Amino acid sequence: MMIRKSFLLLLFVGMTTSLWANPPRFSKDLRTLTTWMLGDFDNAAQAKRDTTVAFAEAHVVRIWENLYTEAIWIYEEINDRTGKPISQRIYRFSDGQKDVFEAIIYELKDMDRYAGEYKQARPFEDLDPETDLTGLAECTIYFRKKGDNKYSGSTIGKECAYKKGARARYVLSQIEVYEAKLVRADRGIGYDEEIVWGPAKESKGYEFKRPVVKIEKPKPAPKPKPAREKSAKKN
Repeated sequence: MMIRKSFLLLLFVGMTTSLWANPPRFSKDLRTLTTWMLGDFDNAAQAKRDTTVAFAEAHVVRIWENLYTEAIWIYEEINDRTGKPISQRIYRFSDGQKDVFEAIIYELKDMDRYAGEYKQARPFEDLDPETDLTGLAECTIYFRKKGDNKYSGSTIGKECAYKKGARARYVLSQIEVYEAKLVRADRGIGYDEEIVWGPAKESKGYEFKRPVVKIEKPKPAPKPKPAREKSAKKN
């Protein structure tokens, strides 16, 4: 019996090691896209030049990094000037077909409980994405690479039905990702195809940039002044 138990234990350890020895492979572009999305951003420059746009901050972090999963999970929180969340989203990024990258949007019950979760060392560590999340597959954002410095994503047509009120029929979400900037727009579209909430058609939405931290170089030490020679006294 002892030999059998030891054999099963070794078999289990071997299977576990095998699983973790072969982590999921993601395309280079998917890794670049998700890496560019991470960080802290604000639209201070936009709000300064356009007074119709309110100041906001975006905080985007990787979550469940140690979990064996065939996706890259990201949490995004957008806050107003007071730090109150305007939007909270969990994305599940994966490689799609024909150079398309899919980001399924997920929701949590009582999402507002997790305001500021991006500050934690391991956000949402107490949750399981398999059981605690509600996926909105119809609101998947599909990204494509545009040139060498941009990824552009959008929901498809009228698929993302709006379920939080009667004014909007569906939601159109669009995101542009650059190495140092995120452009994000969400619009509620009504039954007559009018924009009932969100930025105007000609607007790109929030233009988030990484805050530029100016590093002041230390001032060079002043050069010592040459000693003045005493003039010789006349006899």
